[in-house]
Amino acid sequence: MKKIKAWLNKIKNNRKLRCGGFSVALTVLAVVICILIAAAADHVESRFALTGDFSFNAATVQGDVTRTVLKGLQKDVHIYAVIPQEGENDTLMQMLERYDAASDRVTVSRESILRNPVLLERFSDAIGENTVSADCLIIYCQETDRSRVLDADDYYVYSYDTQSGTFSEAGLTYEKSVTEAILYVSQDELPVVQILTGQGELTQADTADMESLLVSANYQVKWVQLGTDEPDPESPLMILSPYFDFTDQELEKLMAYARQGGDFLIATQYSDPADMENFNALLRAYGVEILPGLVIADEADTDSYYTDTPVWLMPYMQETTATLPLMESAMDILLLPGARAFEIIEDNTDATNVYPVLETGKSYIRDFSDGLDTTDRQESDPYGYFNLAVWTDKMFEDGQISHALIIGNVDVLTDYWLQNNTHASSFFLQMLRTLQGKSPVNLDIVPKNALREGLKLTSITPAVIVVIMLPLLILCGALLVLLPRKSR
Repeated sequence: MKKIKAWLNKIKNNRKLRCGGFSVALTVLAVVICILIAAAADHVESRFALTGDFSFNAATVQGDVTRTVLKGLQKDVHIYAVIPQEGENDTLMQMLERYDAASDRVTVSRESILRNPVLLERFSDAIGENTVSADCLIIYCQETDRSRVLDADDYYVYSYDTQSGTFSEAGLTYEKSVTEAILYVSQDELPVVQILTGQGELTQADTADMESLLVSANYQVKWVQLGTDEPDPESPLMILSPYFDFTDQELEKLMAYARQGGDFLIATQYSDPADMENFNALLRAYGVEILPGLVIADEADTDSYYTDTPVWLMPYMQETTATLPLMESAMDILLLPGARAFEIIEDNTDATNVYPVLETGKSYIRDFSDGLDTTDRQESDPYGYFNLAVWTDKMFEDGQISHALIIGNVDVLTDYWLQNNTHASSFFLQMLRTLQGKSPVNLDIVPKNALREGLKLTSITPAVIVVIMLPLLILCGALLVLLPRKSR
């Protein structure tokens, strides 16, 4: 104890040590204060999303629609950002911080499947085992027990280049996708799409990509079996490539559904049976009959099929109430690989109106009934222009109206490649919106530019002129000052 006191007295009496120690203490204190101020500023900046976005497209900035949605939230929503490494997807994380700051109802946490594998187990039952990946967002509302998973495919909108025949990234949809997902998980009720099963139709494995598209468009999917379930007339019913015919009781149940105002989306393949009596009776009730066989484009009509494959039809979209929004937006590029056609019944006397939706170019139908295993046109093959899809409005005696879209190809609705390389997904969702089902969550949020446009002469504005001229004016001013001095 005496030694310690002696050592302290020595420091106290030593002027160099006393002054130097005081300076060191002040320096340490200043450093600690700076660290605390920086930490507090960083916390406030993150909590209230004070970081400015000065990028060319302001991808992380929220618009009025998002602010209105967040202000009106009545349920808590948590966003799991499954982004394992710091520094990855900074734009997305900055945007999520703004959501967290803008609403007390929204919280965000950064997760890793390796550190938190429970996420995969917790959400795989509802959204599919392979949907949760190492780079995705999980938007979840505990009160509704509803979730949505967003990945890279949900963040871009594509434009189609008719010259190259390819799609390219045209815009970023971070804000639109996240805001719509928040609404989807927090809403009390969602529009429902019913899919019929029991007649050898497509299975859930066959429709996995289509269901994913429906969920991403904020629909709920419900499978219906006529033997045990009653289809809900408030939601459209999809009949996808039935292989076995309906019984008389099942047909009556479908017609009872129609008489209540129920709507149909019926898709059938050229390879499906064409002689199912009750299925054909359902089609005739909506004003059409199947033309058996495979529709093949005339090779001379090169605009009506894809590259060198005449069975991959590129139909011509017809103007109807359902298709007009697509045609006005130039979203009418479709591919129907292996399609069958329909004939509109001309002597239809009841209150049924049938409108062509998709038509072929010059083409013929091979039904192979002649026993020839060839796709080359034969003399007996029907030739001309055919209906590949039709829209029907059917009115019953009590004034109830039932609508139906009938299309001769299933792949245009279910195939992932077609969804992402043509306007198939837009066509499908537009048809559902026009049917009786409620419109899904579809917010009017304009995508942000994905690429910075190059400077063009036509895009020069006064601001650009100022940016170019200001350095030149400074240089001229400097020369005016320096040159006279040099001459002296």
